[in-house]
Amino acid sequence: MSTNKTKILSKSRELFEQYGYQKTTLTDIAKSVGKVKTAIYYYFSGKDEIFAQLVQTEAEAFNKKLFSTVETVVNPIEKLELYVDTRMKLMQQLSSRYNFLKLDFFELMPIVEANRSASDLKEIAYVSAILEEAKMSGVIATKDIAFSSKMLVNTLKGLEVQMYVTDQIVIPETETKKFRDFILYGALNPKS
Repeated sequence: MSTNKTKILSKSRELFEQYGYQKTTLTDIAKSVGKVKTAIYYYFSGKDEIFAQLVQTEAEAFNKKLFSTVETVVNPIEKLELYVDTRMKLMQQLSSRYNFLKLDFFELMPIVEANRSASDLKEIAYVSAILEEAKMSGVIATKDIAFSSKMLVNTLKGLEVQMYVTDQIVIPETETKKFRDFILYGALNPKS
C-alpha cells in the first residue's frame, strides 16, 4: 500500500473517531493530509471506500491478534476458552475505539459486514481447526464441526451489535469465565 494511501486511511480513522462518519467529509480528509479533495479520488472512489478499507485492515489486525493470543496455549480446550475470552476483550476494545459507529451503526453495518467477510471466514476456519483438533484428541464428540464453528463465531459476532449501539460493557470482567463456560458448554450441564 502506498504511503499516501496509508496516510489517508490513518487520518480518516482519526477524523471518523473525532467527528463521526457522517460529519467527516472528503474535504476534511483531504485537508488533513495536505491535499485537495480531487487528489483523494486518485486513491479512493469516496468516503465509503475509505471506510471499507479501514474495516478490512481492522478485521485482519483483529484476527492476527486473536489467533496469536490463542496460539500461546497447546490444549485445544484451553484454546477454545482463550479464543472466547480474547475475542470478547478485543471486541470491547474495538467498540470503545470506534465509538463513532454508535451514531451511524445501521447505515454503516452493511459496509462493515461486506468488508470483513473474508476475515470472518478465516475465523470460522480457525475455530473449525481447533474443534477438529479437540475431536481428534478425544476431548469432544462434536458431530458437525463446520456447523459448530460457524455458530460459535456468529454467536460471538451477534454481541457486537449491543457493544456498538450501547455504551454498556456486554460482559463485565468479573463474569468472563461464566460467559465463556455458557458459550462453550451451554445452559444445561447434564449429569453424566
